[in-house]
This record gives sequence, structure tokens and C-alpha cells, in this order.
Amino acid sequence: MPARTLGNLPVEQTSFVGRRRELSEARRQLSTSRLVTCTGPGGVGKTRLALRIGAQCQRAFPDGVWLVELAGLNEGELIADAVADTFGLSDHRADPTGRLAEYLQDKHLLLVLDNCEHLVDACAVLLTKLLTAAPRLHILATSRQLLRMEGEQLLPLAPLTVFPSDGAGGAGERFASEAVTLFADRAAAAAPSFRLTGENLAEVHAICRRLDGIPLAIELAAVRCRGLGPTEILAHLDDAFALLTSERRGGDPRHRTLETAMAGSHRLCSPTEQRMWARLSMFADDFGLDAVEAVCSGDGIDRSEVFDLVVGLADKSIVIRVDGSYGRQARFRQLVTVRQYGARELASSGEELAVRERHLGYYRALVDRGENAYFHACEIAWFTELRREHRNLRSVLEFCLADPARAPVALDIVARLQFYWFACGLLREGGLWSRRALAAAPQPSAVRAHALVACAYLLEFCGEYDAVASMLDEACVLAGQFGDPATIAQADWCRALRAIYLGDAPSALTLLNRAMVGFRAASDMAGVFRTLIMHGIAAFTVAPDEGRVSAEQARALVELAGAGWSKCIVLRLLGRYRLADGALQETAALFEEALSLAWQTYDLRAIGRCVEVLGWCASGDGRHERAALLWGAADTLRRFVGAEPSYPHISKLFVQYERITRDALTEHGFEAALARGKAMSPAEVVEFTLEKAAPSHEKATAAQLTRRETEIAELVGQGLTNKEIAARLVIAQRTAEGHVERILDKLGFRSRVQIAAWIKGGADDA
Repeated sequence: MPARTLGNLPVEQTSFVGRRRELSEARRQLSTSRLVTCTGPGGVGKTRLALRIGAQCQRAFPDGVWLVELAGLNEGELIADAVADTFGLSDHRADPTGRLAEYLQDKHLLLVLDNCEHLVDACAVLLTKLLTAAPRLHILATSRQLLRMEGEQLLPLAPLTVFPSDGAGGAGERFASEAVTLFADRAAAAAPSFRLTGENLAEVHAICRRLDGIPLAIELAAVRCRGLGPTEILAHLDDAFALLTSERRGGDPRHRTLETAMAGSHRLCSPTEQRMWARLSMFADDFGLDAVEAVCSGDGIDRSEVFDLVVGLADKSIVIRVDGSYGRQARFRQLVTVRQYGARELASSGEELAVRERHLGYYRALVDRGENAYFHACEIAWFTELRREHRNLRSVLEFCLADPARAPVALDIVARLQFYWFACGLLREGGLWSRRALAAAPQPSAVRAHALVACAYLLEFCGEYDAVASMLDEACVLAGQFGDPATIAQADWCRALRAIYLGDAPSALTLLNRAMVGFRAASDMAGVFRTLIMHGIAAFTVAPDEGRVSAEQARALVELAGAGWSKCIVLRLLGRYRLADGALQETAALFEEALSLAWQTYDLRAIGRCVEVLGWCASGDGRHERAALLWGAADTLRRFVGAEPSYPHISKLFVQYERITRDALTEHGFEAALARGKAMSPAEVVEFTLEKAAPSHEKATAAQLTRRETEIAELVGQGLTNKEIAARLVIAQRTAEGHVERILDKLGFRSRVQIAAWIKGGADDA
């Protein structure tokens, strides 16, 4: 069985051409240095080379090769968060750098940090700390500028070879040129009828020489073979060079060459396609068609034209379809250099502000939908959509905070994202944006009161209790001034949470009773639910009977609402009470269901707690190897989020289980199982846990499913969402959702993960 490959490198979509010397030199440098920086002008192929180096070096790094893309990030303070997010680490601590250093200290891996040039100083500070803390960490950075760090090895990247010059050498040498090979490969991919021949070789060679061997420029030119021959392409390039030479003087000749290639592609686009290219540069990351229709239509582009325009730009390689996205739900992205060119065109067009306003309007509406999505059936779907749009949300906040007049909009956005920050493990980043918005919009308002409570909520989980107290005091004054009793109730709830953390359950119960009155008066059922949950937690040791009643009431509310993420919270609370009672089978059922829900939002803290408790249940049932493995996995998950062991009051009662399991397995067997669990990724842990919990194949058989249900079950097994299944099968999303629900019901499963595990098991049996 081949060794498991760790990392997140994307699959190469096109062939890799040339660069043998650079690949060899990069491997040599990585063997002698822990920091290698690949430098060169835009479009020269730094990212592509780095990805190929990473792929070739995977065997040398047992803990994987991991890519972090920084192009869409403009805040140096968030680099550590971006790296942590790559590893799946949730930012529950105030210092993500410390958590990263702790996580990486025993890892032997390669970190590929792409597009560092605009954040050089911040990158250097972070990487210095990580390299010091993690002795087996290696870093491959790409940047137009040097990082200027101690021990940095440089890998300068020149354009592809274009030889010989005019009048020198023969056709054989020209055929061997890396640049010509790249052009021929990409041209054949764009126009299958294209062949490099003796008749067109001279023109192709002239194109590559005219473009100075810059890969991106050559690829953009090669795509034009769909409609033009090499002679025509060369003529267009000559026109573009003449235009640019007359308009711009000085600067790096290679940069002017890339601009020429961009300008050539730009001129071959229709005027409407040119406007669309410029407007698409507004997106900080990949984007969907719904967003494009909202942001890029208007002022000369009708919504009905958007799809065809995006497809047309994709045909010209101006936009790239994101791998794995299809149909109406397809997502697209632009290469960094292409987006930068479009941004410059947009800035000179006079349309930039209008497009930015539409971009803001679209993402503000997405955030606003959370007011109806939170504590409702579409809760998890909303969190998932926001997570996919996270970089665009950052861009919106940056835009608002850059203008004092728009700062109140940023304040409103961060306040409405309160539960998104928490559910998706973005506590530190949410606190950072909230503090910036509060500082930028200090004027008294009801929105400020709401934002103060939301920020305090996030900071409590980071342990910043002093800051929390002053924020809540100000929030209550403002809420009283503007007649907002729900915000006052939320402030009391936050104070109760602080009391629980500090071990003062009686004070917490008093505050929660007051909060409950406020939430009921405001008809805020989500607030009532949260208060019941917190009451169940606070009463666990001082009034358990009352706590059980609160937990059951919370369960009734969440079942009525159909809110998946919120249901995960109440299931874990009920599980704590069943666990304290010694009802291990009931406990396991509750935590298995909670685990499947927590996985849908990648809530690692909740996943870790579920896995730990399920280990206790396995030990109590005599499944000792499984118990030790789950405890090992839970320990790794705690390191991911920087959390303490789950439920300390209960865990004291289960010390005996660890002792019994150690004795049953012997010390060597226990440590071996523990180590296997620690080596598992979060996805592997969830699959292992729920697969073992799923019904056997004898109870769940394919015969129970219709042909369509079997087809959809297989797509679920491939990891497709309901939206993606609907697009693939050309059916309504509601129809796909109905099929999935019937599959779960027929097979007796509780989660999509169990369907995937069942499909895999059936394939293995076959």
C-alpha cells in the first residue's frame, strides 16, 4: 500500500515544460538550506515552478508539502492566520504565531509561501519565528523581492530559453527551445488542429523571442491559436509593442514585455469582454456566477450577458475555472498578474468606485442573510458559503475601513458575522476586524452597541476578560440610550459566560436568568436558546436537575428551528449529562450525531470534544484499542485549536477508564494506538469514527436505493455538495436535497460522511 501523501498542492492542469536546471538547483538548495526564495518578474513562472518543486520533494517531507497563497491578503497581521488556516488550525488563541510554532515544532514539512512581495516585512518576521521554533521546517517562498532573512538561499528565475537568435542555428535548435515547446503545447491544447511544423516554426520562434520567453505571456499568445495563425499573432504583438513603447518609457523591459502580452490579449477581447476583465479584478479570490452578475453587470453589461462573457474570457485563459466546480455553480479565478492588469484597467476606466460599491453591496447582502439564516435550517449552508467567500469579505472590510464615511458599514458587517467567526473557528480574526471597526466608527449608535457585544463575545474565548468587561459596560449604556433590550440581554449573557470561565456558577445563573427575561421580551428565540444552553452548562455542577431541564428545552427549540450547527451544541450538552449518568450508549449516539454536524462547518474544537468523549465510551464498552486511538486523535485536535481537555468535571470521573485501557492493551499497545490516532488528519478521524458507528453492510444495502438514489449516493461519496450534485445531474437543488434525505433515512445513517464511508466500503468489498 503506498504511503499517504500529505499536503494541499493542487493537481497540475497542464504539462510542465523545461526548467530542469532550476528544478535540480532548487532540490539542492532545499537539501542544504531551510529557506529558499524563488525570485523573478511577474509572469516568469515562479508559482508554477514552486508547485512542481513541492510535488517532486513530497517524499522528502513526511509531514507534507503545504501551499499558502498570499496574493489576496493585504494585512500583514493576518499572515499567521492564513498559514494556520492552511493546516486547519482554528484561531482560538490571541497569538496565532505561538500556536503555529507549537504545532510545527515536531513537523518535518515544506511550506510553500506564494506571492510574498507585498508583505515582505511581515513574512520575514513570521518565518524567522517559525524557523527558530521548528528545526525541521523548510520554506520555499516566491516573491518579486527578496525577504532579506538570515540563511535565505536565492533561486532567481529567468525567462524560458529562446534560442537561437535571428540568423543563428538551425530548425532543430529552434524546435528544442523551451519557449517554443511551451507555445506549441498550449496552442495544441487550445486548438487541437495546431501542429508545430517547419512552415510555422519561424513565426512561433519569433513570437517567443518577441515575448522574451516569459511563460505567462507565451501562454496568453498561444491561446489565440483558436482563431488566429502564428503569423497573425505575431502581427498583433508588433502592433501592441509599438503602442506600449510609445506610451511608456523606462522600467523593467521584461515587465513591459508582459504588459505587451496582456495588452495583446486585451485588444483581442471585445469591448464588453474588456470591461468584464477589468471588473472581475474586484474579486480577491475565486468567484461564482451569482456574484459576477451582481457585481459586474450594469453600466453597459446586461445580466443576461454575464455567463457568455465569463465563458469567453475562460476560452482566452483570462479566467480559469476552479477545479471540481461545474455548471451553474462553477467558480472561476484569475491569475494574480492577470488580475493586477485588470485592476489597473478598472482604475483608469472611471468605473472602479461603482464596481466597488456593487461588490460591497453583494457581500453585505450575503452577510445580512445571516440574520435569517442563523438558528434556522439554512444555518450550516450560510456558514459554508461565507467561508468560501472569506477573502472577498476581507476585501470588503478593507474597503470600508479605508474611508471614515463607510466605517459604520464595516461595524455593522462585523457585528452580523458574530456567529460565523465563532462557528468557523475565526475568533482571533473576527476580534481583529471588530476592534478595527470599533476604532474607526466611534460614534454612539445602536450598531456600535451590537458590535461591542459581538466583539466581547469573541474575545472571551481568547481569554481577554478585562477588555470584555469595558466593552460590555459601554454596550449597555448605548443599548439603554437607543432602546435596545436584546443587546442588553446579550451583554448579560456574555457576562455569564465570563463568570463560567472564572468558575463562578452562581453569578452566572443569576445573569442568565436576567438575560432570559430580556430575550423573551424581545422575542429573540435564538437568544433564548443560547441562554438555555449556557444555563445547562452553568448548572451542571450546582443544580444538575435544572440543567437537564434547560438542555431538553434547548433541544426542543433547535429541533423546531432545524438549525444544524446549533443542534450540535445542544447534543453535546445532553451528552455531558448522559455521560455523567453513566449511560454510555446514549452518550455515544448523541456525540456521533454532534460530530457529523460539527464536521460540516469544520468546527475543530467541537470535533475534538466529540472524539474525546467517544473514546471514553469505547473504553467503557471494552473497545480499548479504539479508545486509545480516539484519545490520541483528540489530543492532536486540541493542539489544532489550542483548547484544554474536554469537560474537566466529567473527565475526573473517567481517569479509571484510561487506567483500564492501558492495562488491557499493555503500555506498548496503548502508546502505539495513541500514536496512530495522533497521526490522523481531522478528516480521517471523522471518517474512522463515523464509519465504525454506521450500520453494517448487511443492514444497509444498495438494494434499498433506487437507481437515482444510488447515483446520488456515489456523488456524495465523491464529496460533492447538494448544489454540485444538482448542477452535475441538471436537477433542482431541492430535489437533490430530498434524495439525500431519503438515502439517509433508508440506510439509517445520520450524516453524509457515513454515506461516503458506506460507498467506499462497498467499493472495497467489490
